[in-house]
Amino acid sequence: MNLAFAILIRLIAYPAAFYLVLSLLVFFLYTHPKRYISPPGPVRNSLTVENVRLLASDGVELDGWFIPNKKSGKAVIICHGYPMDKGNVLGFTEFLAKDFNLLLFDFRAMGKSGGFFSTGGWRETKDVTAAVEFLKAKGFARMGAFGFSMGAAALAMAQNTEIQARVLDSSFANLYDELDFVFRSLGPFRFPLLWLMKMWNFVILGINAGRVAPEDFISGIKTPALLIHGDSDTQAPVSGSLTLHKRNPRTELWIIKGAEHGETSDKGGAEYDRRILNFFNTNL
Repeated sequence: MNLAFAILIRLIAYPAAFYLVLSLLVFFLYTHPKRYISPPGPVRNSLTVENVRLLASDGVELDGWFIPNKKSGKAVIICHGYPMDKGNVLGFTEFLAKDFNLLLFDFRAMGKSGGFFSTGGWRETKDVTAAVEFLKAKGFARMGAFGFSMGAAALAMAQNTEIQARVLDSSFANLYDELDFVFRSLGPFRFPLLWLMKMWNFVILGINAGRVAPEDFISGIKTPALLIHGDSDTQAPVSGSLTLHKRNPRTELWIIKGAEHGETSDKGGAEYDRRILNFFNTNL
């Protein structure tokens, strides 16, 4: 009887210990991603650039590029995706420099910015606010924002009223659902892993992962918003933008057929540039 009880305890304790360690490791890898740093400076189309530093309200310093347009008094903030950097989104947003001043920056814990933990868009809203304050200090009263993937999710949660128009490309609607989708290949074994990662998120960062949900904030955005998503996205499924549009029917929705994650610009082609330029020019 004692032997059977000891075996039972081991059958429970060993898998539990394995999941505990595994979940902590995966949590660390996701919240402290390897830094990607693009080649120096915007060089396409002879764009000029000012290297700038932004300061978030919690003291995190952010590295940025300000690309001036002396013919315009309007600016657009560009927010990159996880786990990349500002240079990663320059290629498919530089067309905006034709009509606007641009501000690109690295989110915390990514690129050349300070910070140790990435929070899937939650504390990154502070980084968005830092960008807004930077532009306000430069005298800009009319500003929009473009976000891709996690950058779009952060913009959907950011309640900055100074941002008068937003383009949200390939956002997720809920971080927990997004992770559930990412780990779907694990089948039912993903559930204890995700639950423990959620626990670590609360214990270590003090963040309830269930609140990292753009779907709960999008209705608070009263200014124009354009949602863009590829219907073939296998990293952040199109259901994310569909949910955001359902939660805020005032948003404009554009589904691009055949586009994977990060392919909306390529598949959208000239129409992608035209629609986004027109959206910002109309609403700023």
